[in-house]
Amino acid sequence: MENKYLIDLSVKYGLNSEDISKLVSMMYQVDLDDMDSEEFKRVANYICEAKLVELPAEELIEELKRKGLIK
Repeated sequence: MENKYLIDLSVKYGLNSEDISKLVSMMYQVDLDDMDSEEFKRVANYICEAKLVELPAEELIEELKRKGLIK
């Protein structure tokens, strides 16, 4: 894990390497692959803040759509 933002998220929300990998994988699934973009950071922060990392992909995608964070 080399990205400073991901390191900050892991420390702030107590995420382990597996959680971060799952988060990054989910972000790629919703076409947010630029880890330096504000959109990536906003969505990743929401997922962590709302403790949605453990949700199945389908449920997480629906939640992000419902909140208007992704199209």
